[in-house]
Amino acid sequence: MKSKSIYWYILPALLVLLVILLILLWGGTGSDSFGKDHPVPDGLECSIPLAENSTAAVDSLDSSTWLSVWNGIQGGIYKYDFCYGALPAGEIFLRCYEVTGNIPLSTDRIEERSKVPTDSTSAFSRLVNHQQFTIYEGDWDDYYAARIEVWFRDAATKQERKLMEKVYRVEGWMR
Repeated sequence: MKSKSIYWYILPALLVLLVILLILLWGGTGSDSFGKDHPVPDGLECSIPLAENSTAAVDSLDSSTWLSVWNGIQGGIYKYDFCYGALPAGEIFLRCYEVTGNIPLSTDRIEERSKVPTDSTSAFSRLVNHQQFTIYEGDWDDYYAARIEVWFRDAATKQERKLMEKVYRVEGWMR
C-alpha cells in the first residue's frame, strides 16, 4: 500500500487559502468615489452627526431637535434617535438621499435596518433610541450631504407617510 505524500494534503489547502486571499483583495480594496463625486455644496447647511457618547437636547416645540444622528463605531455607521407626537401603532424607518442629485442611498438595507416597531402614542415621546443604520456609498472622510428622512408605516392600514427630514454631512462605510 502506497502512502500519499504530504504534498497531496498541503497543496489543496494552499490553493484554497490563495483563492480566499484573492477574493478578499479583489472585492475589498476598491475605492468608492461617491463622496468625491458629490461634494457638499458651498453654503449648504448640514447637521454634523454627534460624537458617539454625547447627548442631544430635545425640545418638543422645536422639530429640528426631534431627529438626532450619532457617529457609530466606524465611518458610515450611524445611530439615530427620533421623537414625535401622537401616532397609531406602526413602525418608524429611514430613507436617505444624496442631496445634490436626489440619489437614493443604500436602498436595499437602510429601511430594513433602521426600522423600529412602535406602539400607539398619545403624546410627544421618544420613539427610536439609538437604532443603528449604515450608509454604504462613499469612503471614510469623503463627506457629502444626505437628506435623512424619517418615515412612518401604520400597522393597521400599511399607509406610509414622511414625518420629517434633516440634512446631515455623512460618509460611506468602507468594506
